[in-house]
Amino acid sequence: MKKTLFALLAALTLALPVIADYPVTQYVYADDVSTAILVRYVGTATSATVASASTATMTFQVSAGAYTGFECPVSGALGGIIDVTNAACNTLGEVVDTINGNCTGCSSDFRAVIVDGLRSDTSALLLTVSTAQATRADGVPIPQDTSANFAVGETRALVPGNCRTNIACWVTPAGKIIENPFGGTQTFVRWIEGVTTYGSGTSDLNVYSVKPSNKPAGSETVTTLWNEAMGASTVNKQFTQFQYVPLIGKPHEKVVVRISNSAAQASVRLLVDGVQKPVQ
Repeated sequence: MKKTLFALLAALTLALPVIADYPVTQYVYADDVSTAILVRYVGTATSATVASASTATMTFQVSAGAYTGFECPVSGALGGIIDVTNAACNTLGEVVDTINGNCTGCSSDFRAVIVDGLRSDTSALLLTVSTAQATRADGVPIPQDTSANFAVGETRALVPGNCRTNIACWVTPAGKIIENPFGGTQTFVRWIEGVTTYGSGTSDLNVYSVKPSNKPAGSETVTTLWNEAMGASTVNKQFTQFQYVPLIGKPHEKVVVRISNSAAQASVRLLVDGVQKPVQ
C-alpha cells in the first residue's frame, strides 16, 4: 500500500488546518508502557478476542471458539495459539508474521504490527493481557514487560498523534497492512533526556532508524543512529547536543529510541522531542 501516516492522519483530521510537520514527541513516565505490538481482527465475526499470558502464550478466539487460521509452532490442526517461548515464534517479528498468516496452511483474519520495538526483540516477555475484543477499530495493544526485559528496556517509536495505540495508522479500514506507513516522511530528533534505576551493570541510549516492510512475511532494515552511555543509576542525563544539530532519521523510515540496561532496571523515565516532516 502506498498510503503513509501523513495521508491517513490527514484523512482523519479533514476539519483541521493542514500542517507541514507532525509532532512525534514521546514521554515515558513509568515501566511497562511500551506498545510492543498492535492486533486487530478484520474478519466478519462479531466477536474475536486476543489474550496474552506472560512468558507463555498468546491465545486467539473467534465467536468464543479457538481460532483455526494460524498457530505457532504448527502442530496438526491450527488452533490460534502462539507459544512465545518456542524458537519458531520467540521474537516480535515471528509473532506478527504468524498473526498475519505467514505459516504453513495459515489464512488469517487478524492483523498485527510492531510499534515500540524491533522484529528481533524477544516476544517471551510480553505482558499479560486479559482477554480483549480485537474487533475494536483501534486494535489491542500488547505491552512489553520492560522491567523484566531490561535488554530491550523502555522503547518509544516516534510516531504522530495516537498512532502508538491506534492500528488505523498502520492498517487500512479494509484490513490491508500498509507496507511502509513512513514512506514520504523523515523524523528529526531535537531533544532526549532520561533516567533509569539499576542495581549493577550499564545503561545505554540507542536510537535506531528502521525501514519496515509490513507484509505477511515481514522484514525490516535497522540502522543505529546514536549510541551513548546513560547516566549513573537514578541520575537524569540530557543529550543537549540535539537542540543545536538535530538527529535525523533516514528518509521513509521510523525512528525508535531505547534505554536498555545490562542488568535489572526500574523507574525508567524517557523524554524525546521531535517532529516528522515530509521528505524534501
